[in-house]
Amino acid sequence: MSSTAGGGVTRKKRRLWVVLAGLSLFTVDAVSEGTVTLRPRVQAGLIANDSASQNVFPSGFLTFDEGFNLNRAELLLEKVPRANLKPRIGPFPGPKPESADWGFEVNLRYGTDAAITFGLDDDLPINDGEDTLWLLPQWFASAYLPWGEGVAIIAGSFFTPVGHEIGAPVDPPTAFYTHSYAFAYQPVKHVGVYASARLPLAPGSGLWSAGAGVVQGWNNLEDNNDDKTLLFDLRWRSRDFRSWLDIENVIGNEQSENGVTEQTRPFNAASSSGARLLRNFHAITLSHRLDGDRRWTVNAVYGHQEGGDIVADSNNPPGFLITEDSAWYGASANFHHRLGPRLEAALRLEWFRDEKGAHALLPEGIYRGATANLAWWPAPSLRLRAELRRDDYSGPGKPFGGEVPTVFFGDRDDQWVFSLDMTWSPASAWGRHP
Repeated sequence: MSSTAGGGVTRKKRRLWVVLAGLSLFTVDAVSEGTVTLRPRVQAGLIANDSASQNVFPSGFLTFDEGFNLNRAELLLEKVPRANLKPRIGPFPGPKPESADWGFEVNLRYGTDAAITFGLDDDLPINDGEDTLWLLPQWFASAYLPWGEGVAIIAGSFFTPVGHEIGAPVDPPTAFYTHSYAFAYQPVKHVGVYASARLPLAPGSGLWSAGAGVVQGWNNLEDNNDDKTLLFDLRWRSRDFRSWLDIENVIGNEQSENGVTEQTRPFNAASSSGARLLRNFHAITLSHRLDGDRRWTVNAVYGHQEGGDIVADSNNPPGFLITEDSAWYGASANFHHRLGPRLEAALRLEWFRDEKGAHALLPEGIYRGATANLAWWPAPSLRLRAELRRDDYSGPGKPFGGEVPTVFFGDRDDQWVFSLDMTWSPASAWGRHP
């Protein structure tokens, strides 16, 4: 290792200890509606594959390299409005609050889970040439209005409401360390306005809400064209709150400006005539809690991007610019079983197809994945988790091993990935834990 590289490693370690020391200064109370709270959260892990390659993409997705990764060291400052529903989450049981309320959320993160907003996080000078980044994953104002059966609104930068892993692996930390193929093919964040309304339906039918929003496209602070993008959803919760159904959609013209593709990754299409190129993505998620210890979730997604007529130059991976209409779709099943007061096992099975290589960093073909893990809470605020994942691919490319982007430099069509990770967070930040 050169002296320059060694100095970079030293600086990164120093930054890590400064961030962790700062987080340790905070005493965190339980998060409750109507109260301003400040809470820290840290996630880090070790990850490795079964080949000589250091590259664990795409199984790691936001993690590219083997070894230790500081996924996040972050602070969350928020005030949750008193309401009978939450945007992006859905309706909740209980009486409707009769008075309006307001709130906000601001996140500050340092880590490798770089779900950036083009036009903000990517332009911060402190991130130039760095792999571990400073980010503002979410910053938005929120409000509850007692109109009809209740209306909730958020405005600013927020994680997408579309998909099973919304925003995330990011908030809250999900049940798996690696991430689904559906997550790699969906938006992460939006900047705009989004509102949800409780629907006035008979109580016997369960709880219903509908949501809609107008945003700047996918992961953009500034729109990549003159057209806005529409979000809309329908959510149902059973009367006993054990069954959930979410139908979520995002649709808009997402063509790139000729020569400027950063804003629309991972799907890039451009037109020499300035034609509008429509992209739509849809997700259906059904979940059910069998009892206090077992629950399952199934998720299906479909996406489509219209192609442009501009071909990428030879410096880019094959298929970097989409030149014909392209579709991607898949399904996953998740099962979770609480084995004891502080122990939980999880299993995820996936099937996914990218028909024509729409993703800028992945080849066309069929992807199959199986992931299993075991999570242990030695304390309510600390989760330790071991995970094993197997991926298989059928198609003309080599998506695993080699170097990133694997569509260009991969050398394998299957991969085993093992990880061991730790998440520390106040108990209130989990939403649920054994």
